[in-house]
Amino acid sequence: MAYNKGEELKKKIKSFSHILISVKISKFVLFSYSFLSFLFWFLNCFELDWLYLFNWLFILPYKIVSMFYRHSGISADFSLAIIGIISLSIGLICEFMSNNFYQKISDLQEELEKYLEQKKNTKTRRAKPIPLGADYTQENEQHSSSMLDTNSVLIFSIHPHIHKIKNKPEDNELTFQEVEDWKQRINKQILESVKSSLPQQKGYYRKNLFLVYKNFNYVDDFICYINPTISSIISDFKQYGIDIKFNYVLSTVTMISEIEKELDLMDTILSLNFVNTFILTEKFKNIYERRSSQKYTMILKGEYNLSKNLSISNVQPLFIFKEVSNQGVKI
Repeated sequence: MAYNKGEELKKKIKSFSHILISVKISKFVLFSYSFLSFLFWFLNCFELDWLYLFNWLFILPYKIVSMFYRHSGISADFSLAIIGIISLSIGLICEFMSNNFYQKISDLQEELEKYLEQKKNTKTRRAKPIPLGADYTQENEQHSSSMLDTNSVLIFSIHPHIHKIKNKPEDNELTFQEVEDWKQRINKQILESVKSSLPQQKGYYRKNLFLVYKNFNYVDDFICYINPTISSIISDFKQYGIDIKFNYVLSTVTMISEIEKELDLMDTILSLNFVNTFILTEKFKNIYERRSSQKYTMILKGEYNLSKNLSISNVQPLFIFKEVSNQGVKI
């Protein structure tokens, strides 16, 4: 039988839910029993005759306690108080366990939601030649080899670097999972923010978020749009104690068959870790310079080996924007 992650997660959620219910019932019983123990211990100090009617409630616990605590007959009998303390302690342990099980169930439910969303996106990807919001893979390319447009398109790729703002020396750095969770939240906010710019295609390539715009001439407006967007996101997450730095690259292609190769190159450029600076490929520079109206000039950042294979050299120039009177554009 094929492994079904969704069904497995549902079984775990159901199992933990049953345990959680049992623990909560036990907690309620123990807290109630503890209250009764303290109440009857207090009333017993007044030597009320009718209390013997409730002896059956405490016979077994009383015998167990008497193995370790013996009443001398002179001082007050604290057996019921001891029973109350023990019941209360076990009840608190159950409270701690119930919180842990509740958190575990919440985590599993969140994981299930992510799995179902991923499964839904996979089905969408198979149903459409170029799905919006899905990962770009070679499978997408096989569905269509037609040109995106007679003109070049604009490709933007971005990768966030996450660090915790340490206000105290004893503050711990984020775990790997915490970093991934924050990246997911940040990328989600970026996608939400760029909705109005109507990217033709958006998705992830090797964990880097990318956007494709059909008209390359949108580039100047895009930079004016993305700069305050990124600045706002950096400011927003500082409120949560999270420091974000971004790497981003701008490039261009003319045909859909070229996108994956270009995204692979952009992934290598992102790994060079040029923080908070628009890095431009040579393809981008050549197309941008052909425009009749240019808001920016471009200067050489340097030449870098962009090959993922150490035995093969692929040295290419990279560029940054420069305004007439300013240094390279940064956020």
